[in-house]
Amino acid sequence: MMSGLEVTRDVSAIAVALGLVGLLAPPPRVPRTIVRGAALVVAIAAWAVLTVTLLPSGDTIRDHLMSPVGAGAALVGAVAVVGGLWLAGRAVLRKPVWWFVLLGVTMPLRIPVPLGGEDRNLLLPLYLVIAAGVAAVALGWWTGDERVRRSGTVFDLPLAAFLGFAVLSAVWSVDGEEAAVKLVFFYVPFALLYVAVLALWTPRAVPALATTTVALSLPVAGIAMWQYQARDLFLNDRLEKANINGQFFRANSVFYDPNILGRFLVVAIVVLVAWAWLRPTRRTIVAAVALNLPLLGGLAVTFSRSSCLMLMTALGIMAWRGFGGRRTLAVGGATLLILGIGAVFVSGNVRRAATDVDRLNRVSEGRFDLIRGGVHIWEQAPVHGAGLGGFEKRYQETLTPAEQRRVRVVISHNTPVTILSELGAVGFGLFVWLAISLWRAVSAAARRLATDTSYVAWTMLALATGILMHALFYAGFFEDPYVWVVAAGALLVAGARRAEPAADV
Repeated sequence: MMSGLEVTRDVSAIAVALGLVGLLAPPPRVPRTIVRGAALVVAIAAWAVLTVTLLPSGDTIRDHLMSPVGAGAALVGAVAVVGGLWLAGRAVLRKPVWWFVLLGVTMPLRIPVPLGGEDRNLLLPLYLVIAAGVAAVALGWWTGDERVRRSGTVFDLPLAAFLGFAVLSAVWSVDGEEAAVKLVFFYVPFALLYVAVLALWTPRAVPALATTTVALSLPVAGIAMWQYQARDLFLNDRLEKANINGQFFRANSVFYDPNILGRFLVVAIVVLVAWAWLRPTRRTIVAAVALNLPLLGGLAVTFSRSSCLMLMTALGIMAWRGFGGRRTLAVGGATLLILGIGAVFVSGNVRRAATDVDRLNRVSEGRFDLIRGGVHIWEQAPVHGAGLGGFEKRYQETLTPAEQRRVRVVISHNTPVTILSELGAVGFGLFVWLAISLWRAVSAAARRLATDTSYVAWTMLALATGILMHALFYAGFFEDPYVWVVAAGALLVAGARRAEPAADV
């Protein structure tokens, strides 16, 4: 029999799914602004209920909220929050570019928070910025402010379909608490982030995001290189122990994981390359090279192979647009061939890893075992999957007691395999539709644009694809706010908007 907590989570997940679908893809021939406003209220209310279910049981906050005094205090607090959001929304409407500056500042900032028996690195400052942006959108819809965009994009329908199914899968998830964590801290706020970026977009958003990203990346890279030189880390005790026994000393700077640090630095490197391409003067090129040197140094001391693959993927896509497919394939293929042959001849470790599957699996920290485990999980529920957040629990169940003591990594490090195991064939098909829709919408629209605008959209598409490449070996695709922001930005810069009927009032 289901407990009251489980019923509450299931009902809330259903409400969140309906709210997000209505927000992203409201039905045609109806007043869409009204539908979106109602859907936004439903999604936020259900999200709040889900958040309460994550509070620890016993004599804690959740129990106090159930008492008359606690409920009254919560109501007063809610009124104060609404008032604060109203003021924040008005401020964002007056200067939306500053909201994008704050977005660029807070997207990398993760704070460790104890939740569900473990520390989670959550984007707490970003959630406040998202709340201000959503408040501005709601206020603009309510008052009819022309500064708030009302037209959607051709990407909204596949995104609504995937999100709706992913959120709904929390109902049958084998790990309801983990599903609630993903909804509360990632899927719902980042879907709202996507909506806010679409509605508040301004031509000055791109330079605001680019400048803040590069400005933040420089000291972050400097800290990483200092850590490598001093052999000193912070924020990650597990990494410190791994560095003692490992072949390389991996720096993490202000991030918990070196791979996330590498992903962030790659974003900044790609931004600088695009800047040099768009403004090919001697001063710009020299400045871009000078700024990229410390970023490449910071990336090097992460020893993040997935981040290097992300960089190569993003630069390859940008080169494809700038120099054509044949030249890119010829130069890129020759470079990879030379580097690969050189690595095989110079390093015995590379030779053994390239010819020994077991050694390659150990070097990759069990990635192949995780992929095989994900496929096995999918075979148990091939249509609808184990439900959002169910990979870790199902994978642990496939291990013997001895393997459970030995295996350190039980979280999937491959986004497509995670989606296949948790959302089944239906969710995987929706994910493929989502990826193809973004590529087709941006690439087709970008070909019709002027050179500079086209390359800006193409760079954002390259970043999204690069993060997906990174997620093939690290996961964390939909949990990365950069994916949602660059996807929305690419669609808007490319002009891939959806025609709205006259009933949109």
